[in-house]
Amino acid sequence: MPLHNKILIADDDAEMLEMLSSMLEGEGYTVIKAENGLEAVELARKELPALVMLDIHMPKMDGLKACKEIKSDPATRSVPVVMLTVEGSINEIQQAISYGAKTYITKPSSRVEILKVVKSII
Repeated sequence: MPLHNKILIADDDAEMLEMLSSMLEGEGYTVIKAENGLEAVELARKELPALVMLDIHMPKMDGLKACKEIKSDPATRSVPVVMLTVEGSINEIQQAISYGAKTYITKPSSRVEILKVVKSII
């Protein structure tokens, strides 16, 4: 059973990762950080977070493949996934949704918008 306030954030942009982490930690969430999709999949299996936030464009394994892995694994299938994207490409977003992502957030996004999405899921 996942902890209800544990969020896994995967982003290869160190500034974005830090900004999201401190914002969510300031709201009382426990944050686990990953710098690529491969690390995100491993941490999702190990930590069973209440939510996974994945950047689409990352090294080693992109966010789309990581989402597909997380959603196809029985251990992590029920963990909600939110995609983070700079472009907001319709094709990428549709692909992420087809893999099981709940929604997406375009970067940069306001604190209010990010927290609204997180609170609507957890």
